[in-house]
Amino acid sequence: MANKKSVDEKEEFEKWFIQAEIDFRASRNSLKSGDYGSSVFWCQQAVEKGLKALMIKEGKELVRVHDLVRLGKKVNLPEKFFDVSSKLSVLYTDARYPMFREFEEGEVDSFIKFTEEVLEWIKEKI
Repeated sequence: MANKKSVDEKEEFEKWFIQAEIDFRASRNSLKSGDYGSSVFWCQQAVEKGLKALMIKEGKELVRVHDLVRLGKKVNLPEKFFDVSSKLSVLYTDARYPMFREFEEGEVDSFIKFTEEVLEWIKEKI
């Protein structure tokens, strides 16, 4: 029975990380098409799902929140990522509603680079 559980856990964290990569691809595609708000939204989703994949891999209880700082603390995300994680957690909501704010290409490009760095860090851990 323990063997079945370890296989299921492996499949579960892989599913979460694959979805993180899919969301990251959506973010890059949105940036290319000039849909900057969607790009920011998908960056947040990619980081969130990547961090949750790592939580599952480490055997930690999955926390159903969108707060990247809270999730990052659960997996010992390096301190250098917390400032942007905090911003992206707030912008995740703003990006979905046009009345909150508009995004510029350079700003979104920095979130793309951040997301790529976090996902690379997660890959090294899993």
